Amino acid sequence: MPLPVASIFSAVVDDLQKVETQLQQVADVEYPLLSALLKHVLSPVGKRIRPALVLQAAKFNIYNLDRLIPLASAVELLHMATLVHDDMIDNSATRRGVATLNTIISSRATILVGDYLFAQSAALAAKSNSIRVMEIFSRALMRICDGELRHAFGNSDWQQTRIEYYRKIESKTAALFLAAVQAGAILSDAPEEQVQALGQYGHNLGMAFQITDDILDFVGDERKMGKPVGSDLRQGTVTLPAIYLLESLPNDDLFRTVFGRDGDDTDREQKIRRAIEMIVNSSAIALARTEARAFANSAADAVATLPDNEFRRSLLQLAEYVLERTS
Repeated sequence: MPLPVASIFSAVVDDLQKVETQLQQVADVEYPLLSALLKHVLSPVGKRIRPALVLQAAKFNIYNLDRLIPLASAVELLHMATLVHDDMIDNSATRRGVATLNTIISSRATILVGDYLFAQSAALAAKSNSIRVMEIFSRALMRICDGELRHAFGNSDWQQTRIEYYRKIESKTAALFLAAVQAGAILSDAPEEQVQALGQYGHNLGMAFQITDDILDFVGDERKMGKPVGSDLRQGTVTLPAIYLLESLPNDDLFRTVFGRDGDDTDREQKIRRAIEMIVNSSAIALARTEARAFANSAADAVATLPDNEFRRSLLQLAEYVLERTS
């Protein structure tokens, strides 16, 4: 049974509440409709892992909370902006059981709300008064866009390799985890070796997080996930469990017809259900879990030389949590 994420973040819980206050202020704008949409997006249903990473990385050294809270908020806003655009691109109807913005307003308006969040994120990050933090921040955004483009152009590519998959999730997910911990460390004037160690931690944690997310898409509880099992396959997204199965069945036509969208919708849905059943009943899930475990172990190894305090212990607990979580 994994530790509750709130317990893992207990050392920074008061500061996370300050982040929530900052996010509420972002949503409190003059235009009522925009304010309502921002409040819908920023409602605290997520785990706030990324801002917590900013806070925990900074607390190994002396930090200025007046600069740290805006930075942690900026990282969360950047994450939320990418989700707004991601949901629209994937035509997702719900996220964690809540209606996505693209089901409430037009695609054009959804893009603009996402852009507004990006702008607010940059404005808060600028309060760090650190050129290096801003470089890390902008690099993370470029990497995320790179990952989204790989995702868009590689959609329904049932022949993609594990290397291509790793490149995609490294950009889409791990880049922001890396940026969160490195930016927090830099803002606290951490030694360079600590900045690099935390960067390795963030990268590997993000990889483990995304692989686990992709596993849960096949074996997770729909009520906890807030979306149907097999959502990735239905959207044409090829993830690690599917890749492992495809490697063992190189001549199987099922996935080609699923991702090629041959046949009518009823026929395709039956094929998707069959594909999900094949993945779940094969070794693909276990192999993907082994990969996630390897990345989580690498994350733990990366912070082995950091001071042995409550913040390092939280980072180690988080590396276990991302593997054991159920949503």
